[in-house]
Amino acid sequence: MERAFFTRAPNDSELLSLRRFLATYRDGSGGQREADGSSRADSRQIERCLAELLYGRTTENKSFYDFVIESNESGGIAVRGASIKSKQLELDADSLDAGKAMRAHLEISNSNSKDWKLCAAHGLSQRDFGDAQHAATFGRLILERQIADREQAETNYVTQQDADVKRTFITKESIFISVLYTPPRKKDGERQWMVSAFPINLPPPVRWEFRTERSLVGYDEDGGALYEWYGLSGSQFKYFPKLASRLHGTGLFTLPKPAVETLRAKSSKMFEG
Repeated sequence: MERAFFTRAPNDSELLSLRRFLATYRDGSGGQREADGSSRADSRQIERCLAELLYGRTTENKSFYDFVIESNESGGIAVRGASIKSKQLELDADSLDAGKAMRAHLEISNSNSKDWKLCAAHGLSQRDFGDAQHAATFGRLILERQIADREQAETNYVTQQDADVKRTFITKESIFISVLYTPPRKKDGERQWMVSAFPINLPPPVRWEFRTERSLVGYDEDGGALYEWYGLSGSQFKYFPKLASRLHGTGLFTLPKPAVETLRAKSSKMFEG
């Protein structure tokens, strides 16, 4: 299966389509309101744009994967998934061109009950976390839980489909998609966007250390923060892969800007009387 972001960078036509898909939500229908009265796509709408571009099907739930792509291969159906994470972030074209160690920001999960149930089963407590004890064990368990959630999502998807058709989830060809967008520019209020794909398999860090009483950090070989887990603050687990390590992606791009249409005006066009 050949598909943009999964196996290659998007071509010019695909990038134009993606820009237009995202731009449709600038007319006031986007889930996020902008200061100038327009809007932008929220996270679920971004998922739908990418699924539409890649002929995928959104899961429309809190599954590990936000959309899947099915293709007929080797007498059955091969399934590949994408988990999409979006984030506002300062992006500088000169820094990107210079190959500096800029990173994507992906919040993978925030399941406080699951995380602490797992930790308790291994004899670890919130007091241990607050006292900065057992960093390596905490880190290993929380990273393993992310992997277990992905594996369970793959199993659930396959078992919930037609049992008469053989489906196989191709994990090694599934991906994270990072969608980064800058704050509005002062001169015109426009944002720049960048989309990147990373392997779905989470790499192990070199070491785990407590950075503060609230955060546990997994460091990579360069000494940079690869993971952060905020065990006592909502249990957010974040992943920061280097943009230089991405599989495929785009450069910085902007979106067309359609006219903003109020809900009253739009409804009057759609319905008579």
